[in-house]
Amino acid sequence: RPSVSEDAAGGGDSSMFDITLVPFKELMELRGKEFVKKLNSSDYNGVQGILEKLKVDRNTGLHSNNQQDLEQRRTAYGKNIIPQEPQSFLSFLT
Repeated sequence: RPSVSEDAAGGGDSSMFDITLVPFKELMELRGKEFVKKLNSSDYNGVQGILEKLKVDRNTGLHSNNQQDLEQRRTAYGKNIIPQEPQSFLSFLT
């Protein structure tokens, strides 16, 4: 898997949320049935449970004008970016 740059990594103070970076990251790395099973487990209690842990309103989401809230989320979870895929070995040969 691609690595995440230091400035995007997060892992800072997440005390205002009910889920820390590591378990949230592990959940987001799951796929398919494995993801659904874990999401619906008593650890997370489905989509509504995750929303509650992340302090997100299901109807309004996050407010882009609340910079303090957004900065707390960046500190706790890192920047919301998709890391670039590493080049394959074969790409170096062509």
